[in-house]
Amino acid sequence: MAEQSAVNRPPGIRAKWLVGDQTIGIGKIELLEKIEQHGSISAAAREMGMGYRRAWTLLDSLQRCFSSPLVETARGGNAHGGAVVTPLGRELIQRFAKYQSEIHENFNEIADWLQTVQADMDGPAVVAKDQLSAARKHR
Repeated sequence: MAEQSAVNRPPGIRAKWLVGDQTIGIGKIELLEKIEQHGSISAAAREMGMGYRRAWTLLDSLQRCFSSPLVETARGGNAHGGAVVTPLGRELIQRFAKYQSEIHENFNEIADWLQTVQADMDGPAVVAKDQLSAARKHR
């Protein structure tokens, strides 16, 4: 099946939280979920198609938003370290999922409307002459 171009896909919405100077979005939440699933940051990173360093950087930026740990780690090597999502981390995953579900549920009516008025980004732009004239006057 051919992938839709980004410009012609149906209207959508992304949930992001701003906490301090950091953002929490689906990518960081998915990383937490994968860590919980695999018990490993490196396995979670591999499944998400990113390097360990990138995963650790995302996890660190997420962790800076909270006063208690979201993930507890043990060093690897022969002792077979790992990572465990803490109760706070699991609560974050659950609350974000609930929030995202509510956002999407409430967005359906707006998305339906947006789809009826969305421009065909592959086609020629439709701009009225008076709009162009007004835009040029305001330069």
